[in-house]
Amino acid sequence: MIDTPAVPRTRSVAAATLAADVGGTWTRLRVGGAQAPVERLRSPSRLNQPGRSVAELREDMLGLLCRAAPPGARAALSFGAAIDHLTGTVYGSAPLWGAEAAPYDLAAALRRRRPDVTWNLVNDVTAALADFAAGHAGPGTRRIGYLTISSGIALRVADWDRKRIPVDDRGLQGEIGHLPAMVTGSVPERSDLPCACGAPGHLASIASGPGIARLAERLGLVAGSELPAWLPEALAAADPGARRLLELCVEPVANMLRTLWCLDPHLDLLGLGGGVVEGLGLPYAEELRRQLAAPTSYADRGREAGWLADRLVFCGPGAVDALRGAERIGAWLPGIVP
Repeated sequence: MIDTPAVPRTRSVAAATLAADVGGTWTRLRVGGAQAPVERLRSPSRLNQPGRSVAELREDMLGLLCRAAPPGARAALSFGAAIDHLTGTVYGSAPLWGAEAAPYDLAAALRRRRPDVTWNLVNDVTAALADFAAGHAGPGTRRIGYLTISSGIALRVADWDRKRIPVDDRGLQGEIGHLPAMVTGSVPERSDLPCACGAPGHLASIASGPGIARLAERLGLVAGSELPAWLPEALAAADPGARRLLELCVEPVANMLRTLWCLDPHLDLLGLGGGVVEGLGLPYAEELRRQLAAPTSYADRGREAGWLADRLVFCGPGAVDALRGAERIGAWLPGIVP
């Protein structure tokens, strides 16, 4: 069993709803609607319990979610994994299950265990996009996206005119954290950094919280197990090592955004959030804007400050909530299309 307290049995189930946001470190649960209290439990995950097998961790997750759901509930789950949004099959989650890549039909497993519950399962970035769009999309917004940079990295983009989130034939979109990082120049310390999924050189290998920590170690800087705890203070003090670390970690994100706008010129609004963006705050935003302002070719002459201000929204702590997005997601589910 997981090393967390059992879900209390004293909740009112008058409003038979469950919303959950499952991440590699924490799982948040809310029963009874948006005004109900939120419970925060440590997730049964490879990050929290590296000694348990993937099968055991999955069984623990099933137990946690099924115990939380009231009888006959409608459950909306935001799940930190690459998910087939057409079937509910989970393709992988490095924070939850490490390098395990065998598909796991989580939605079917939940339905078998608790057939009385209606289970709606989406990726946490999809839920976050739903919450971000509810607060920021306007009448002129054509396409809107949300990028999370945390223990993992992923992007989701919606066609706002049609209220649709397009996916491919595997129900996926925007799993950019596991694409090769786009970097320039030769920086030996940055080469072949391992990703949590087991492969080297991914975007998440360099730009995620764990990636920043690993690169800090390679550069000879003191690092923590996640986003280095000393980094915000060191950046505020203009420490040259911290500044160099930030520059190297932001570069592949800036290059990805250049590519994104080149391919999708109707992407009018993009939210950036997650633990890295929130934890580093203004220094991260300033470094990303600085790199995007620099011209790289005739096709990318650099983005002006006003242009970026109209399109990039740096989301602080609590500004975008995947749990709240999971509660909104019912209106989006019909709009997820291949």
